[in-house]
Amino acid sequence: MTEKIIEKLYDGHVSLEFLPTSHRYRLEGSKEYLPSVTACTGIIDKSRVLIPWAVGLAEKHIRAFLESNTGPFSMEEIIPIIEEAVRQHQIKKDEAASIGDMVHAYAEAFALAVIGKQEVPQIPEDADERVRAGINAFLNWFVSNDVQFLHAEKLVYSPTHGFAGLVDAVANVNGQRTLIDYKTSKGVYTEMRYQVAAYCLAFEEEHGKSLDGALILHFDKETGVCNPHPLTEDELMKDSSAFLACLALKKRERELAKV
Repeated sequence: MTEKIIEKLYDGHVSLEFLPTSHRYRLEGSKEYLPSVTACTGIIDKSRVLIPWAVGLAEKHIRAFLESNTGPFSMEEIIPIIEEAVRQHQIKKDEAASIGDMVHAYAEAFALAVIGKQEVPQIPEDADERVRAGINAFLNWFVSNDVQFLHAEKLVYSPTHGFAGLVDAVANVNGQRTLIDYKTSKGVYTEMRYQVAAYCLAFEEEHGKSLDGALILHFDKETGVCNPHPLTEDELMKDSSAFLACLALKKRERELAKV
C-alpha cells in the first residue's frame, strides 16, 4: 500500500496529505494530524447496540457446545469454551470487515475504471459467496440506474471546520449530483448519516453548493442485498449539525489529552 498520498485541493492552494495505512490526514508540512470524519463519529457510544449482540454471540457459542457434547465437564474443558465464547464478537467483526473491505475495493476499482474509460474489473473467481453477493448487488444497482461517476476515492478537507476525510464516490445518479458512501454492515446506523453529512460539508466548501443530495449505498453482509438510503438536503443539514457536535467533542478530547 502507498505510504502517503498528497492531493492538491482548492485549485492547488491546499495540499492534503493522506496516510492510507493509518488512515490519517494532515496538511502538507504540518506535524499536526487533522480530525478525520470517521474518528469524530467514532466518539459516539455504540454499546447500546453492540453489547446485546456480543452477549448473544457468546450465548450461541456456549449453547452449541452443550448441545453437541454430553457432560459432566471438567474446568479444563469448560474454560476454553468460555474463552472462545467471549471472543466471538471480535471474530465476527473481523470477518465482516474483511468482506466489507473486498466489496468496497471492487466498487472503488469499478468507479475508477468507468471514470478513466477503462475495462471494468472482473469479480474474483475465488471470492467468498458473501463477497460475490455484495459485488453483484453493487453491479445490479449500477445497471438499474443512470449512474455517471464523477469522482472516486476523493480526498476532502474543510478549512472552515478543520477536518478531513475520504469520499467513496460522487456521481450523477438519475440526473442528481449525489455523494455516495458505501457501507457493508448489518444495518444503517446514525453515525453513518453524520459521516455522509460531513463529507458533503467539505465537498461543497471546495466546489460550491453543487450537490443535490447524498446516498448511503448499504450492502447487507449476509444476503448481499443492496439497499440505497437517500438523504435529502434537509436531512443533511440536521445531520451536519450532529457531526459538528462530534467534531467539537473530539477536538476538546484532544486538548484535554495534552494537559
